[in-house]
Amino acid sequence: MELIKSVSGIRGIYNQSLLINDIISHAFAFSEIQSNHTSPILIARDSRLSGPKISNHIIDFLKKHGRDIIDCGIIPTPTAQFVTDKFDIAGAIVITASHNPQQWNGMKFIDSDGTFLNKDKNKKLFEFAESINLSNLKEKKPESKCSTFIESIDLHVNNVLNIDFLEVDKIKNKKFKIVLDTINGASCVGFKKLLQELNCEIIHINDQPNGIFDRNPEPKTENIKDVGRVVLEHSADLALITDPDGDRLAVIDNKGQVMIEENTLVLCTDEFLNKTQNKNAVVTNLSTTAALEDITKKYNVDVIRSAVGEINVVNKMKECDALIGGEGNGGVILTESHYGRDAFVGAIIILNYLATNNLTMNEAQQKIPKYYMLKEKIEIDNQLTSEIISQKIKQHFRELTFDETDGIKVIDENFWIHIRQSNTEPIIRIYIESKNEQDLSNLFNKVKGIFK
Repeated sequence: MELIKSVSGIRGIYNQSLLINDIISHAFAFSEIQSNHTSPILIARDSRLSGPKISNHIIDFLKKHGRDIIDCGIIPTPTAQFVTDKFDIAGAIVITASHNPQQWNGMKFIDSDGTFLNKDKNKKLFEFAESINLSNLKEKKPESKCSTFIESIDLHVNNVLNIDFLEVDKIKNKKFKIVLDTINGASCVGFKKLLQELNCEIIHINDQPNGIFDRNPEPKTENIKDVGRVVLEHSADLALITDPDGDRLAVIDNKGQVMIEENTLVLCTDEFLNKTQNKNAVVTNLSTTAALEDITKKYNVDVIRSAVGEINVVNKMKECDALIGGEGNGGVILTESHYGRDAFVGAIIILNYLATNNLTMNEAQQKIPKYYMLKEKIEIDNQLTSEIISQKIKQHFRELTFDETDGIKVIDENFWIHIRQSNTEPIIRIYIESKNEQDLSNLFNKVKGIFK
């Protein structure tokens, strides 16, 4: 298996596809391409077992080569983004493999404005890292300094609690009983602090940031169903579940039913538009549920869609002055807080929705337009280019509308199919959504048949 590189950074299985030399060369390249060479680089990590060793290697190397460091230890990726944006920091490296299994690790690269590197800067980073001969680099004397930033989580939580349109007192008065599952990841401390500030009774599971994931850490429906039993056992109002680095949020209602992660953004958008009456467009990616359009129509607000990837959504948000956006993987981006997906932001908006509308989580679920979604992948011939893939799809869906912003998306009034070619392996990823559940397998088999 090769090292995976994308707009989300790099990731691989530690000591197999992700080696120390890969880590050091990318860290040094990132430090060098940042235009501000006098401000520090922030280093953070999730709770994975390989994290301390990787962090120590990066910090030691960058200090020896002239870069001051802020070592934040274990904090969520959104906290690292928030702090980098608000303070004089040249950029940040978060050591995380996001939702991948615990033997994986990786690096997310955050620019000085708290957003991920754009496509061009990512390319520059990767090319620089590949060109470096580490043995030829000369150390600088004396070593640069390393400091800590223990207030980072408190500052982030305080920011979330002070979002303008929220009615925090109403949330506090509800005294929600919440099952909190932080997957023994980076959100264990911060998420608990946030809910404590909101006067919630917390049943905290997977609450130790020890990097041991007792289930698949991606907060998808099939991986979190067991948390529904904990909700029922404690007669809780809902469960809030995040991934290891804290940028994605999944929810389970008071009847133990999973709210698909696509709908985290839908519900938050509904609440934001209702409370603010803002008419700026909402931005999401091409693979996110069409329920978002159904919601925004109520408020006469447009949805603009970008290529998949947080930085693509963020850049489009900036372009059209969007105040809320995100991705259908449970990632909510609120401009007022910072330009990054943030489970804390998603959670407090949902609690505000329940408190101000006096609804249970199950009742809130019923108000979301009903769609069915399938996410699959199929192997393809290595010779198939993105152009050939698009041509084949167009031939078989002639009468429909297409969007080729990112791969190709086939659009019908009752369904859509988004097909994207992987950059790292000979597969295509297929996302299908329909109002009719039976359509999913039929449409998938049709697409699969095209590439036999």
